[in-house]
Amino acid sequence: MPKKRAFTLIELLVVIAIVAILAAILFPVFAQAKAAAKKTADLSNLKQIGTIIMLYGNDNDDAFPLTSYPSVGNSWPLQCQPYVKNWDLFRSPGDASAKWPPAGTRRPQLDTPAGDPLWGYRWTSYLLSAFMSGGFKGSDGSVGRYSVQSSIASPASVVYIALAADDVPPRDHFHGFYWGTPSEQTSPYMQNLTWDPAKERTREIKTEAFSGGANDAYVDGHAKYGKWSQLWWRDLPKGVYAGSFDPRNEGRSN
Repeated sequence: MPKKRAFTLIELLVVIAIVAILAAILFPVFAQAKAAAKKTADLSNLKQIGTIIMLYGNDNDDAFPLTSYPSVGNSWPLQCQPYVKNWDLFRSPGDASAKWPPAGTRRPQLDTPAGDPLWGYRWTSYLLSAFMSGGFKGSDGSVGRYSVQSSIASPASVVYIALAADDVPPRDHFHGFYWGTPSEQTSPYMQNLTWDPAKERTREIKTEAFSGGANDAYVDGHAKYGKWSQLWWRDLPKGVYAGSFDPRNEGRSN
């Protein structure tokens, strides 16, 4: 009976080297596939939320939902629950915040008091533009100028919903009117909170969540991927301070 031949040390080392080479090739591919899946899931969330916002407007005289300022009970994910009944939709796979509540924590309701600890948790990955909040005060003293969908001249050009940065305190809106130098509205506290002048970039939203960019939902309900360099621009002579996030923009012209 012939003897069974064992692997030599050299053969074993060759096999190990081949496995290591294959792993080095395949692991980045798997990581890219995982990142692409997260990006796709996030985009799907935003498309569904964009549709929900349109339905909300149809039922509320063309109005945009309110935000958690000045009343947390007006938080838009709460207001939109009749159209979705699914809180999972508001959590992005690109959100790595540690501010989410422990599993099983009861969710706030419309009548949950403002001082309740529940409001100290993050309940949405996605922030609405405070430009379109009913309480937005323009520099000319106007209030709520962009609070209805028909007030936006170019709804396909205006970003309305964006992914929150991981370290943003729990809230449901971002403040484009405090971004840039100079910003449209002046508040040293809010400007420091929302804008990084060294990087020329907002601190509020996650601008590089997926492959150097992020998904956003627009006023007309569609959602798409974009990079900060494409979205951030200014045309001050036309009164556009916040580029694609500014409700007065009608498409980039510079």
